[in-house]
Amino acid sequence: MPISVCGAAIDWAATGTMLQGWGTLAGAGVVLAAAVIGSNTFNSWKRQKIAERRMEQAERVLTAAYRGRRALGRVRSSIMHGYELNEAEAQLSNEKDWNLQTNERKRRLKIARGYYNRLENTEQERVDLEHILPISRAFLGETVEAAIEMILQQFWNVKVYVDASIDDTGTDVAFSKEIRAALYGHSPSPDTKDEITIALNLAILSIEEVCLPILRLEDTGKK
Repeated sequence: MPISVCGAAIDWAATGTMLQGWGTLAGAGVVLAAAVIGSNTFNSWKRQKIAERRMEQAERVLTAAYRGRRALGRVRSSIMHGYELNEAEAQLSNEKDWNLQTNERKRRLKIARGYYNRLENTEQERVDLEHILPISRAFLGETVEAAIEMILQQFWNVKVYVDASIDDTGTDVAFSKEIRAALYGHSPSPDTKDEITIALNLAILSIEEVCLPILRLEDTGKK
């Protein structure tokens, strides 16, 4: 029923409808605000989780890379200890044509077998590097993935040079120096490059440039 106030009639039914509309709009605003806040909170949580995963993977990749470098250092040690040569000879002596070899070839075979044993002892380091390849690409990018593959390649390169050392009689002086550079971990002469160490250092540097800023919570400027 309309009521007159100051000469004007108030229709309470219409007023109630209007207030109800305002209430609906206010409720919608609250829902929208809650949705925005919820979305921002979720996005913030998601970014935090991704950042945490990146840190975890950066630490894992860096650790595996350093362990791989140390493993290669052990393999390429220029000192072949007596116990390593004795173990190698014991393994080779079981081969049927061992006694048919010349003393010089036996010497080269024993040294090669020693290097093969060292490489076999790096299996865990190589497996760790292989396992982090997919996740490194996903969280750290193609540069890190390529660097890990480069480290793995150096294990293979050492094996190739060990194979070559068995038949190295010194007739090809340049190639003999190249073999020694690969197996000993240093250049035997100024004109011979230690390609394995060069490649390894470049790979480690590439990984450090990506992983260290993440672990130090530095702003890399990359999105």
